[in-house]
Parts: sequence; structure tokens; C-alpha cells
Amino acid sequence: MQAVQVVLKFGGSSVAEVAHWQTIANQVQYHLSNGRRPLLVLSALKNVSNLLEALLHQAQAGVHPIAITHLKELHFGFASQLGLNLNQELNHWFEQLELDCLIIYQAKMIRPKLHARILAMGELLSTTIGAEFLRGQGFNVVWQDAREILKSTNHFDEWHHYTSAVCQYRHDPDISIKLNDKMDNNETTIVTQGFIASDSANDTVLLGREGSDTSAAYLAAILRADHLEIWTDVTGVFSANPREISGARQLAQLSYQQALLMAKFGAKILHPRVMRPMEENQIPVTVRCTGQPDHPGTLISNLSMPEVSAKAVVYESNVTQLVVNKSLSQERVKSISEQLTSQGFDSLLECKIADQYHWVLSYSNSDKVQPTDRELLNIFADKRLLVATHCILITLLGEASDQAWINNAIDLIDGQLQENILETYLSENHDRLSLLLKSENTLMLCQRLHHELIE
Repeated sequence: MQAVQVVLKFGGSSVAEVAHWQTIANQVQYHLSNGRRPLLVLSALKNVSNLLEALLHQAQAGVHPIAITHLKELHFGFASQLGLNLNQELNHWFEQLELDCLIIYQAKMIRPKLHARILAMGELLSTTIGAEFLRGQGFNVVWQDAREILKSTNHFDEWHHYTSAVCQYRHDPDISIKLNDKMDNNETTIVTQGFIASDSANDTVLLGREGSDTSAAYLAAILRADHLEIWTDVTGVFSANPREISGARQLAQLSYQQALLMAKFGAKILHPRVMRPMEENQIPVTVRCTGQPDHPGTLISNLSMPEVSAKAVVYESNVTQLVVNKSLSQERVKSISEQLTSQGFDSLLECKIADQYHWVLSYSNSDKVQPTDRELLNIFADKRLLVATHCILITLLGEASDQAWINNAIDLIDGQLQENILETYLSENHDRLSLLLKSENTLMLCQRLHHELIE
């Protein structure tokens, strides 16, 4: 019996549209007809993860029943639009959701373990609906709990352990055998969840927001699939956000490293954790559009487009800069880094400039309000620290082999944009130039950089 050969990930905007489910069914049929066994990784319906995050705080205040009723109406209604009656199947998950909300209300606090269990419900609900729809279309479908396959490594920080977990992704023939045992024949399709995994105690953990991409990459590596397809609401990866920057053009092909940098520094089309397992296993990735299934999309592999020097402009809003005097000991610097992580920060970049360490960080803890500059300084209680919150990080990406784009960018910045910029960070191999600034004109600056350097 054939193992899984292609992993198809469908995001929240893809699975939340009734019309898109015919595209999903067509893709399953296409791969089966070509002798490839597909595994589908589904996100929660669009905006459901946000509703579940709000539910955490509503449960803490004891006003969660109305919110749960809204979630029921949303999922039962969507199932009905697909011609399905899944009251019994979906109520199983809602009973668990109600119990977890009651625990939060009684404790009057949100523990990361409960946070993970509640947010996991979005994917468990969407895959229950998706699997039944595909069965109704005549496919032989196995619903697989991703938590039985994806196992996380422990993290010293409780928040990240449960809500931004990292999993091992070595090829595991035993998992392939277990999946094969559940299948009747080569025409079987597997449907599983993105975003969720389990730890060594079998507790539910999350892979970080937008973590369904990561799930798909982990599964493709573990099962040694031939290809990963990420289906979303745009036709591929662009040189800038096409909804914000006029003139943004689609990139037909990217290297793993270029895609990694774009994702890490602000391109929301991909999750940065996707690239390492794909590059290590040389599994090509295609980003495609569910609304335009005939479009070829963007191919990510070990190749790139060297004829284009400057490739993309991306940005990350609301970042925090922390500057540490180099006179601090290595142990103290490490301690500060761990404290930042435990507060809910994730590092975007770290570097040394003259006699200072620089961190640029994003805040990921949705259960707590981000600390202010003063609060952070009080936490560290050290006058050798400089903190600036609510900054913008604009990043230009290009070919490391061609320095012309770097020189052009620096000339443009020095000549016309310098007054807006707090710091400039150039990567060691010259494939990235990041600009830290405090400005309300982020989009205008991105548009200017894109027009001058890429268009």
C-alpha cells in the first residue's frame, strides 16, 4: 500500500467558503487519479481562532455561554450549507469546550494548558465537518487526530510550551505503518488538523498562531512526502503585500532561505517554521490559491531567481527594540533573553553593534497585555538597558550574491528617508536589510522602497 505522497494544507479562508470545498474535493480527486495518496491539513474556519481567544477571557468573566452559542451557530450553520447534519459529531467537541470554560471561570484565571485545549477546538471542529463532506462526495476518508502524530519537545517557559510548541520532524516509518493500518486501500484520503500537537504527557499544545503551515511541514517531513501544497486566498508569494502595495508582483520561484526570511520578517502568507523541515528533506513547497485553482502559484525549492536582485519588502508592526550594554556578562545577557521569552516575546533578530547587543522582538502572548517600556525596565532593573516599544521593522530582501541592491537601498535611505529610521540592521551575508522606525507612514515608506528598488 502506498504511503502519503502529497500533503495539502488549506487555511481558514479556504475551508470557510462553501464554494471552495468543491476545489478541495477536486484536488483530492486529481491526486488520487494520478496515483498519489493525499493527506489534508485543515485550519479552523476563518476568524474562529480569534473567537476562541476572546472566549478565554469571556470564560474568566463568566459570560462564555453566549459566545459558545455563537460558535455553535457558526459551525452548525456552515455544516448545513454543505448539506450536512452533524449535531451529534459537533456537540461532542462543544461539550468539552463548555467544560474547559467552566474550569477557567471557577479558577478565575487562564492557564496556558487550558488556553491550548480551547484554541485547539477550531481545528477539531473544522476537520470533523471537512471529513464528513468529503465522505459525502464519495471519498474514502480517515479522520486522524494530529496529536497522535505530532509530539512536541519541552520548553522551559510554560506559555511557549503550550502555545508555541516545536515538534520533532524526523522521518518515522512507524507512523506511516500506523496510518496505513487505518486505511482500506490506496484510494484513502487522510484528513487531520493543523495548529495542534501533544506533549510527552499527551496534553494538547499549539504550534503558534498560523501554525497550520507548520503542522503540514512537520507531517510532510515525518511521512517523507514528495510535495507540500499550501492553499490560501492569494495566488502565491508576492514582492510585497498586494492588498497594501500597488505594483507588488508575484514571485514565481523562491529558495527556501528567501521564503524563510520573508515569513520571519512579516510576510503572512507563510509561517517561518515551514522552511527548515522542507529544506532539510528537500521537499518542494507550492503556494496556491483556492479561489483560482488553475493558477500555478509560487514554487519554493532549492532554486531561486538570481536575475532579480531585490526581491521583496515586508514589515512587522508593533515590535520592541531592546539595547543592552555589552559590558553585561554573557550569563546576564542569556538571563535577559530567557526573561523576555517568559514574558511572551519572540526574537526577530539579534546582533551586536559596537559595544551593544540589539534585540528586535515581537510579542505573542494573547492572554496578557504587552508590558510597557517602564514595566520592562522595572523587570530587568538595570540602567544599562534601553527599551523602545511599538516600533515598526521594515525589511528588504534580496540576492546575497548581488550587492548593488544593498548600495541602492542605503543611498535611498541616506538621501531621503534617514530622519524616520532609528536603526539599520544589515545581515552578515547581505541578503537582508532591516529598518527600525517609529512612524505612522509605514505603508508609504514600503511603497517608496518597493517602487525605487524592486519595480
